Amino acid sequence: MCRRLSEYLDGHCKALSIVHIPSPKEEEERAAARFREQLCKELRRIGAKGRGLLLQREMAMRGRWWRGKSWQRITQEVPLWVVHQLEIWKELIEKLEKRISQAEKQLRCSAAGERVLFGEGELTHVVLKRELLNMERFKNARQVGNYFGLWITKHGNPRLRRLMVEMAWRIVRLAAALRRLAALGTSAVGREQRRRTQKSDRKRSAAAGDRSMAHRHWAQTTRRARAAAQQRSLNRKEGNLI
Repeated sequence: MCRRLSEYLDGHCKALSIVHIPSPKEEEERAAARFREQLCKELRRIGAKGRGLLLQREMAMRGRWWRGKSWQRITQEVPLWVVHQLEIWKELIEKLEKRISQAEKQLRCSAAGERVLFGEGELTHVVLKRELLNMERFKNARQVGNYFGLWITKHGNPRLRRLMVEMAWRIVRLAAALRRLAALGTSAVGREQRRRTQKSDRKRSAAAGDRSMAHRHWAQTTRRARAAAQQRSLNRKEGNLI
């Protein structure tokens, strides 16, 4: 370790890897975003338990079995002891849904007035921002792609990779035409989009779009930060002249 530290101080930049340590405020904000994700994961887990119990009674249910007509059908067709067990799961799920709604509302409010990229929503924008902590710590686009886990090895932050994949498929499904997605990336993105005849081609196209959007997100964020820093510097100079 001492040898590597000496090499790093002598100019060998790859001898050690620099890790960004979040401030207390950044850690608090990131924990709030991750807490919402944990609640969603717990909701899916309990929902799967309910579907498993129903499947034992030869009733295959999809989606939110605790709502509307699905719940009415369950109460009419399954034994009473199964309904009693499902009512406990249903009560827990409804409490989780309420907490998730409150957490998402708070996250969306924190994004009020901020500019979001094409394909982002307020919730995705806030979660991305809080997971990245500080975009200025990246020196080039390759570092951004590695941290997002969008290269071959898929190393990096799995939460960011999942968010970028969701954004890419959101654009594909909601946009009437994919020109905006093609404009975000390199010519490789366009080639993959023209070859979307197979599932693997669509996945590669989405991955290429993910990398392009991650690079653009980093570029726009750092560009705005540099512009703001230059403006503050000019204001200070003008104040000194006066």
